[in-house]
Amino acid sequence: MSPAGAVDRIGPRFFGVDLSIDGGTVWPEFSPGVVRVALVWAGIETSPGKFQWASLDYKVEMAEANGARPMLVLQNTPEFHATGPSIPSAVSPPALRAYQRFVRALVKRYGDRVDYQVWNEPSVPIFFNGTPKQMARMTKVVWRATRDLSTSAVVAPSFPLRIEMNRAWFTEYWRQRVNGRPVHRFVDVSNISAYPLPAGRPERALAITRWAQRVVDRAGFAGPMWISEVNYGANGLAPTRKIRPRLQAAYVVRTYALTAAEPDVDRVYWWRWEPHQTVNTTLQDGKGNLTRAGRAYGVVRGWLLGAKPKGCSASPQGIYTCRFRLRDGVRRYVYWKPAGRTRSVTAPTGALSRTSTGGVTKAIVAGAKVRVTKSPTMVEVQRSR
Repeated sequence: MSPAGAVDRIGPRFFGVDLSIDGGTVWPEFSPGVVRVALVWAGIETSPGKFQWASLDYKVEMAEANGARPMLVLQNTPEFHATGPSIPSAVSPPALRAYQRFVRALVKRYGDRVDYQVWNEPSVPIFFNGTPKQMARMTKVVWRATRDLSTSAVVAPSFPLRIEMNRAWFTEYWRQRVNGRPVHRFVDVSNISAYPLPAGRPERALAITRWAQRVVDRAGFAGPMWISEVNYGANGLAPTRKIRPRLQAAYVVRTYALTAAEPDVDRVYWWRWEPHQTVNTTLQDGKGNLTRAGRAYGVVRGWLLGAKPKGCSASPQGIYTCRFRLRDGVRRYVYWKPAGRTRSVTAPTGALSRTSTGGVTKAIVAGAKVRVTKSPTMVEVQRSR
C-alpha cells in the first residue's frame, strides 16, 4: 500500500464514494474504484452469537460486480453487548470479547475481499461515547483478526477533525498504547473525515488533512492516509444551504486535484452518493442521474487517472496550480482561484487544449490567456520527450 502521491501514478482506487447499497441502488456512472459501506452490527447480530449476513453479502457482492472494493464501516453496538448506560445503546462501547467474536466472524466471512474501518467517527458522541483508549483496544481486535484470517485486508480507524474536541480526541488516540505497543502498530492506514466547518472550502479540507498528517507523523506512523469522508457545508445533522451547481462541481474537482497531489493520501471517499440534507454538494438527483457535481467527478477522474502528481502551489494572486505528468510527454495543469477577482494565466509551451469541469474541451496554443475562476480549468500540454 504505497501512497498515490509524488511517486506513484494515480490508480482507480484513489476514487471512492460512500454508498448505501440496496435493491434500488443505481451504480455511479463514474465507476468508483472503492466504496464505503455501512455495517450495522446490531442489524447483523440480532441475538447473541446469531449472525444474519444476507444483507451485507448483497452489498459486498454488488460492489464487486461493479469493480469496486468495499470498505466496511462498523457501527451500532447491539443492546445486549453494550457496556454502559448509553441511550441509545448503539453508541456504547461494546464488551470487548463480544466485539472480538463478531469481528472474527466478519473477517472469516469476507477476508481479503474488503477493508475494515474500526468504527464510524468515534469522537462524535452520537456515534460512540467511549474513550480513545477503548477505541485503541478495538483497533487491535480488528488488526489481530485480519492478521489471523486474511492476508491483505486493510485496518483503518477514522476520525472527524472539524472542531477542537475532535482534534483532541484524534491526538489522544494516536498516543495510545495497547499491551505496551503503540496503537499505530495495529493500523495499516491513518484515516480521517476531512469536513471543514460549514463555510469551509476544499482548500480548508486540505489544511485539515495536513494537520492530521503531522499528528500521525509525530506518533511514529509511516503508512498512507485515507480520507473516508469529505463534503462541504456540514454542521452536524442540521440541514445546510445548497450552493450553486457550478460551485458544487468546482468543489469536487478542487478536492480531488488537491488531495491527489498530497504525497501521503492514497484514497478519497466522497460523502456521499445519495443526496443528503447535511451537505451542500450532491452527486446525483436521488434517482441516480448525475448532477453537475457528479459529472465533474467523472471529469476529474479522467484528468488524474494514470497521472503522476507533481505538486500544487498557490501564487501571491491566489491562483492555485496543480501539476500532473502522464506518459509520452503529456502534462496537465489544473488552475483555479478560490475567491476574489477573476485572473488569467498564460498557457505554457506545448499547450494543446483547455477543459472545463463540465468536460468541454477547446483547442488553445502556447501563450494564450486562460481565464481562472473558482471553477477549475485543465490545460493539457505536449512536451517534447
